[in-house]
Amino acid sequence: SETGVSPSLAGGVEMATGSCGKDGTLGAGMSEKGSNRNVQLSQEEGLLSQRFLPTQEFKTYPARWTVLLIYGLGSLVNAAIWISFASINSITREYYGVNDSAVNMLSVVYMILYIPGSFLASYLFVKLGLRGTMLTANVLNLLGAVLRYASAKNDQHPNDGGFGLLIVGQSLCGLVQPIFVNASAKIAATWFALESRDIATVIASMTNPIGTGLGQIWASLIVNDNGGIPLFLLTQFICSALVVVLVYFFFQDSPPTPPSFSQSTRHFSRQVSQVESKRFSHVTAEAGEEMSPYSMEDFKKLFRQPNFVWLSVGFGIGLAYFNSFVTVLGRLTEILDYSSDDAGILGALLLGFGLVGCAVAGPLMDYTHKYKTILRIFSTLAVCSVLSLCVVLRPNNFAALAIVISCLGFFMLPLLPISIECIVECTYPTPEEITSGIMISMGNVLSIGITFALQELINYSGKYQGIFVPYNYLQLGILVVTFMFIMRFNGSYKRLEAEHQSHSLATSNTDTLS
Repeated sequence: SETGVSPSLAGGVEMATGSCGKDGTLGAGMSEKGSNRNVQLSQEEGLLSQRFLPTQEFKTYPARWTVLLIYGLGSLVNAAIWISFASINSITREYYGVNDSAVNMLSVVYMILYIPGSFLASYLFVKLGLRGTMLTANVLNLLGAVLRYASAKNDQHPNDGGFGLLIVGQSLCGLVQPIFVNASAKIAATWFALESRDIATVIASMTNPIGTGLGQIWASLIVNDNGGIPLFLLTQFICSALVVVLVYFFFQDSPPTPPSFSQSTRHFSRQVSQVESKRFSHVTAEAGEEMSPYSMEDFKKLFRQPNFVWLSVGFGIGLAYFNSFVTVLGRLTEILDYSSDDAGILGALLLGFGLVGCAVAGPLMDYTHKYKTILRIFSTLAVCSVLSLCVVLRPNNFAALAIVISCLGFFMLPLLPISIECIVECTYPTPEEITSGIMISMGNVLSIGITFALQELINYSGKYQGIFVPYNYLQLGILVVTFMFIMRFNGSYKRLEAEHQSHSLATSNTDTLS
């Protein structure tokens, strides 16, 4: 049409303005004011379509790197808080006067709160946008860090009720972890063009594991048998406060124009939904209903897609193993007569070489876009690494253990961004934070049971008894099941196909005009 309103929008306008009876009433009666409201909204739609309808010219902005950096710092600090006490398990146990299960609960609480945190993340992204959601997440993370610091009195003693304050603060930080983790693909899609989107996803998704590795080293550098827990918690509190300041002053919600065709169409649809929501807001208000950003039917549609289920379950089991292994690594090395410093080094190697693996996987995905092939290769080698780990887990074998754990990180950590790209592609145009959130939520739920199972099997085995022990059977079994599910995944690249169709259409139109 001349106003640029799409056929579907035109139908919506006709429905809203032409469905009155001959007497000019609709239900209790639509007043002239209501008609004027619809005219105004129709004009908004026309202007909207002219501004946001998908074009063939897309632009990126330098601010995207600032947004990515600030997001990454927040995600990094949140992850460091999660794993703070894993490498100083025995020191934490003695300082707060609790048992191993209580110390592990400081990590497990993140997993328990992941599902409610994911619902909170989805709601906030719709209601507050990217900037408002990131600001809320970092403020809550800061409040959690304050409570954690308040739990410690001095190097020898916690405050009264110190462990209770610690677990409440940890829970606040755990509640917002899904906002950071689920937003990685969203930030990449919102700010980055097709040519750099995969690398941006890798960078964004890896900030959380970087924080996990930093958390392992952070604790080992500051805390020892003579104390250091109050200082350790203070440094994390200060870092959380600095990130809040950066988000408030420098974090932007979105670029002035979308960077890609897929984001342009999604941006347009979202703006249209907001206009339509305005039109019918008076109807829903009279009915006492509240519009929900996502319906249960949206989630049901996802679970009717076999490829979504295969990858979500397979990746979820693998993520559960990884989370659990990082959580119990301190206890596992303790029974094998390694020190807490050794545990910190191994945790850092796991994450450090994982980043190297991501540095390899990112350009591979960007250059080839063969996500499924890359997923299968890395999954196969990750299973081989776990098999090797079961063999080298024994006392006085630190060098071999360090090499195998480095390989495990190299092949296993890149599965996070690879799987996110696969799940986003096969479920497009469903929002990235929804699909990746469901997939990661599965992993965190399963992490709860696997963490306690691994802990109990490690304690049951006690000192080294060879490689044929229950916790090795569990590790290997988990990864074999993960491998079987991931190999069933064969989803299509819907988002890439949309981008290519847009490019073909633009080329065709250019040839026609010539």
